[in-house]
Amino acid sequence: MYSKEEKKELVLEFWRKLGNRTRKLPGQRGRVKDWIGEKTGVKGVDLRFDVGREKIAVALEINIKYESRRFMIYEKLEATKKIFENEFGEPLIWDFAYEKEHGEEVCRVYKEMKGDYLVPAQWPEIFSFMIDKMVRMERAFLEVQDFLKYDELGQ
Repeated sequence: MYSKEEKKELVLEFWRKLGNRTRKLPGQRGRVKDWIGEKTGVKGVDLRFDVGREKIAVALEINIKYESRRFMIYEKLEATKKIFENEFGEPLIWDFAYEKEHGEEVCRVYKEMKGDYLVPAQWPEIFSFMIDKMVRMERAFLEVQDFLKYDELGQ
């Protein structure tokens, strides 16, 4: 088990090393990759890494507190499932009622692997997974982004 300070240092090292790995991506020219993350252009839709002690995930998350609005965007995304997964390159997990660790319910489309981000020996495999899947997730999202932005409410 790690002390609080050891865990904090390990977590910082994990994210620093992940950033360093992205410097080698095509077009990065030695710079750390700037992921889309929360800057999707669609309110309440984020692309995120979810790392834990048992699993690692790359996800598109719809986290609007108003259930009807959240489900509306999820249904629009689900309508593009064939296009989205084709661009991603493999099937994804589609969950309209994903419960996060702290109890918040979101809609989520994701890919996950078993792993523990606090075990440095697993980092090469975890980093490869995270980078590959997020590059694909961003590409798939950009393919449907304009469709998700448009709705009859003008929001």
